[in-house]
Formats: sequence, structure tokens, C-alpha cells
Amino acid sequence: MQRSVFIGASLVAASALSAAEADAIGMVEKAGEFDVAALNKLVSRSAEVRQVWDAGKLYPQILGGVKNSLNGLQFGFGIAATRLATAFVTRNESNLLLYGNAVWTEYRLGELFSVHDPSGAIVTANIFAPAHSTSMLADPSDPRGFYQDASIETLQKRGVLFFACNTALVQQAGQIANAGAAKGQSADDVARALRKSLLPHVMLVPSGVGTVAYLQSRYQYAYLTEQ
Repeated sequence: MQRSVFIGASLVAASALSAAEADAIGMVEKAGEFDVAALNKLVSRSAEVRQVWDAGKLYPQILGGVKNSLNGLQFGFGIAATRLATAFVTRNESNLLLYGNAVWTEYRLGELFSVHDPSGAIVTANIFAPAHSTSMLADPSDPRGFYQDASIETLQKRGVLFFACNTALVQQAGQIANAGAAKGQSADDVARALRKSLLPHVMLVPSGVGTVAYLQSRYQYAYLTEQ
């Protein structure tokens, strides 16, 4: 049975924003600011199954849904990992999943947006990103193994592409500034910091809902969500 892990060019193509690009973007990321060709290259590769996950409200368990789908398709249906194309699009509160620890700490995102860990404690860092398992040769049924790891880092190693909504980012920047968590920074300053803090290989897109529609209509990605 095919158990290969897809770590290919998809992780390399989604490069980070330059400082100039991060400064220029407003709430509406315009065509001249957004590299749609880069997105097309990422999402258009040949695949037997294409799926786009729409993450709106902050519900981290959705990452487990992505993991379960990959496992079912790969080990149940016998589709090679390299023949699966999976996109995960965050918008609204779910953008929090894709910010790095620096802004989680600086802006107290867990406190501001009432994010709790399984024990009920306020989350002070991005606990959803780091991998929990390193071995790629583990039995897929091992609850502590690679294939049961629903972290963002491990899902990326399995070929999942993550896209963050710029409109939601700007709205969150305004919430942070208005709540006094920005220590005198303007909403624009916060937005720039959030963009620069996006996790490695995450691509900023003009609109999360627009990206979901684009992938469905242009590239026939099946729509999935779990809220």
C-alpha cells in the first residue's frame, strides 16, 4: 500500500511577502499586489482528488478532519499521497491558526480572542502549528504517529497548502488595535506585523471566501468544512 509522503515543490512555491509588499497591501488586496500566477501554480498540479477546506470560525478540530480525509483517501482508497491536492483556506477567526508565536505573544491573541487549550487555559502561543511526530514511517493507526498528527507543520509535509485571508487579517488588526493590545501601534502597523508573522509556506490571499470559490470553479476542488 502506498505510504509515501508528499513534501514537494508545493512547500517551496509559497514564498513569504517582502517588507515592501507587506507595507503596500490594504484591506482589499488588489490584482497588482497579489500573485495569482503563483497561486495557480500551487493548486493546478495533476491530482486524482482535489479538496478545499473552508475554515471560518476558530475550530482547530478541523485540522483533524483534514488529517482523517488524507488518511482515508491514501490508506482506505489506495490513492497515492502525490495524487492528492488539498488546500486549507482560513478566514474570519481561523486566521489565528496561521500566525506565528511572536504576534500571539505580543498581542495576547489567546486572551483577546478567547482561545483555550484542552485544559481550559488561555493559549499564549500557536499550539496548532508545531509537529507532534517526526517519523514518516509510522503505522497509520498509531495514535502518536506521523499519520495521526493533525498539526499544521505535519499537514504541510503531507502536501496540504495553507492560505490566509487578507481581509480577515485587516479586520483582526483593527480589533487588536481597538482593544488596546497593540501598545500604541496603529491598525495598519498591526496588519503589517500579522502579515510578516504568517507561518512558513502560508500564502496570503485577497479573500478567503473568494479563494474557495476560485478553487471550486476554476480547478474543481471539492468543498469541505467542519464547524
